[in-house]
Amino acid sequence: MKRFIVSCQIVIVAFFVVKILFLTEALQIESIPPVFLLGHFGQAIAQTTKPAAATINVKDVMDDPLKKERDLFASLQKKQKDLDMRESSLKAEEQKSLALKKEIMEKIDTLKSLETQLSSKLDMDKTNETKRLQDLAKVYEAAPPQKAAAMVEQLEVRTAARITINMKRERAGLIWGYLTPQKAVAITNEITRTARLAAE
Repeated sequence: MKRFIVSCQIVIVAFFVVKILFLTEALQIESIPPVFLLGHFGQAIAQTTKPAAATINVKDVMDDPLKKERDLFASLQKKQKDLDMRESSLKAEEQKSLALKKEIMEKIDTLKSLETQLSSKLDMDKTNETKRLQDLAKVYEAAPPQKAAAMVEQLEVRTAARITINMKRERAGLIWGYLTPQKAVAITNEITRTARLAAE
């Protein structure tokens, strides 16, 4: 580009020199040195303009020398934007996960508290039921064996077995002497099953 500008300047200067030569001939000035004569000047112009014209690389004005770099920069900016969006999406998901984890932990704590309450209530109920069965066993022990056996015959097998377990052996043996064989076998099977479950 610089060479082109220099060449243009030389052509413009040469044009002015030619014009001056024509003016001097018209005015018939004889003191102009022979260097500025038309023949010498034409040769000088030919020598300076030919190599300059051969070396000039004409480039398109719209051609951007940094096009590749600009495209790469735009591509990197797009990727950065995509990565930023992904990162913000992941952060949002992480926040949701943390909130969900916190909620789950709170529910687990609530369930553990409920489990503790239920466990203590079940233990209390079990203690109360055991006491109630022991009290019932004392009632059956105090009754005459034949009358107690008639009442045990009317009870469910499970209830009869639980009352019998809480009775003293001697009194239970006296009552069993008045039970029907079927009822006695059913109560025995229930007592065995209960003992097996307790052992497990």
